[in-house]
Amino acid sequence: MNSTPPPQSGASAFSGGAGASAALYRRNLAALGGRLPQLAALVDGAVPAPFEVFAAKSGAPSAKLGGLALHSAYDPAGEAVRTASALPPSADSCVLLGLGLGYLAEALLSGAADRLIVCEASASTLRASLEARGMSALLADERLGFVVGGDPDAVLAAMDRSGVRRPEIFGIAAIENTDEAWYKAVRAAVKRFSDKECINENTLKRFGGRWVRNLSRNLPLLASLPGTSLLEGRFAGIPALVLAAGPSLDEVLPHIEELRGRMLIVCVDTALRSLLRYGIEPDFLVVVDPQYWNWRHLEGLEAPGSILISESAAWPAVFRFRCRAAFLCGSLFPLGRYLENSVGPKGELGAGGSVATSAWDLCRLLGAGRIYMAGLDLAFPGGSTHAKASLFEQRALSAGGRLRGASTEEAASLFSAPSRELPAYDGSTVHSDERLSLYAWWFESRLARPESPKTWNLGSRGMRIPGMPHASLAEALSSPPVRPQIEEGLSELSGLSMDAEAPERLDSALRSLRSQLALVAASAESAAATAEKAQTLLLKREEIGSCLDRLDAFDSNLRANEIRDVVGFLLPPLRELVGFKPRNLAESLAQSRKLYMSIAGSARFHLGILPERAGGASTFSNNPGTPADNKW
Repeated sequence: MNSTPPPQSGASAFSGGAGASAALYRRNLAALGGRLPQLAALVDGAVPAPFEVFAAKSGAPSAKLGGLALHSAYDPAGEAVRTASALPPSADSCVLLGLGLGYLAEALLSGAADRLIVCEASASTLRASLEARGMSALLADERLGFVVGGDPDAVLAAMDRSGVRRPEIFGIAAIENTDEAWYKAVRAAVKRFSDKECINENTLKRFGGRWVRNLSRNLPLLASLPGTSLLEGRFAGIPALVLAAGPSLDEVLPHIEELRGRMLIVCVDTALRSLLRYGIEPDFLVVVDPQYWNWRHLEGLEAPGSILISESAAWPAVFRFRCRAAFLCGSLFPLGRYLENSVGPKGELGAGGSVATSAWDLCRLLGAGRIYMAGLDLAFPGGSTHAKASLFEQRALSAGGRLRGASTEEAASLFSAPSRELPAYDGSTVHSDERLSLYAWWFESRLARPESPKTWNLGSRGMRIPGMPHASLAEALSSPPVRPQIEEGLSELSGLSMDAEAPERLDSALRSLRSQLALVAASAESAAATAEKAQTLLLKREEIGSCLDRLDAFDSNLRANEIRDVVGFLLPPLRELVGFKPRNLAESLAQSRKLYMSIAGSARFHLGILPERAGGASTFSNNPGTPADNKW
């Protein structure tokens, strides 16, 4: 049996002495500093961790830390390639706990990973990595990011800024062992992030078809309603109050008339009923959830003095709501974004799973000098789930009976997601769940950005959100009166509209889209037939090269097609669609055929839903009815 080479300290065994080792470190540091100068300065001031560097059997450097191997003692590069091959096809990025000597990071970025975030509990281990092996090309790669020390939850903001959606986590055990609590917290944060994406996928699976239907019925609005981009900076410096529907909203509403004189009032759909009970209409009403049950929060209500902010895939009856004016924010869905490009982008609002996140981002867009949140409990203080006049609360009361009281309805809400006890603003703990924790993380990550407006929470019993301190009502009421200035700004917004040529541009884009959908559907059906033919030929041991060439051509054409995201929107995640990793060519062809048929089905579904002209679409029906079957 071959024995492991004895450890050697430093990198001199590979670089020709201390001087060469120092030069290697300086090259690495320069590559890092070219992109991340503050991190390079932090690393340069750190004491290197005691890596034991030695030559692996392959001749490449390997290392140990605390007696544990960072990499293989035989072939560290080969080991890294094998580890990276486990990256699932659904992942778009990786989080790596410890850089080590960079082998795994290089293998991941050479493979399928679009982004890589390296997490180090201390700059000392990163300093030791830069001293041990030359990796200047890796450190200069724009796809590589770092989280070093500090709050482990910083990885959430790093993933958010990097556009990460489906991360996979890898770790180097020897480095994780140096600070087990910190790395465990990073793993937990990445899991929360992944859980959010899982929720998004499940929501899409349930409602994707409905959202496409909603958007097709609302098409004329894309050409008639202006976008929220026109609202940017309109109320610069004016404070804003966001009304969410948590239980603590009831503590703020008795003071709402006085607060209205001192700040913009931005209300989410679920809180409108509670607000109107006090005879106050919001300045802005935010409705971005496309589901039927969100429309029910507005049913039977009106706010003729309010400006509606919504999304083109909202339940169509939302746009019958009586209000002062309406603006569309940028679509959350590929179909909406594609068609919006023909009439001009509407302007994006942040979407963190809760309408309160979009309401906060609207305040930021408007230029609010500071933002107060009311009813943003993200928890169940005192066992309550919503403000007293909300539709949720009223439904619970109306559903109560001798054998099933309103408290039973509340319990169903309390335990509809995995629960936990979390710190509250008043120093106690409060009952919450994983879903609400994801919303809290969204606010935390946004508030960590230096350009974000200072934000306070008026509730004291809800989940404590880092970066959003508590403020008393007295503090909010100390703001000077600004209502005349607000009314003047609102009046100006009522006159904004789209240009006269927008409907014609939208119709042209719709014709082009339908033409491309028909082409994709026919091509995908042909590709599915080709894959099936190749399977038959393969069984007969006949030549299938020409079939594979045709399939490659279809794949290339689809990747280059500008509507690929529109078609792909309704497809389930790849791992769910094709299942296991194919073991041979026959299984690969079978999975390809399944994928092509799904692509064709999505394209045909869109063709069946979209009208030939936007002007000919029936935007509203006389009766919104009940949710239709969302399957396609």
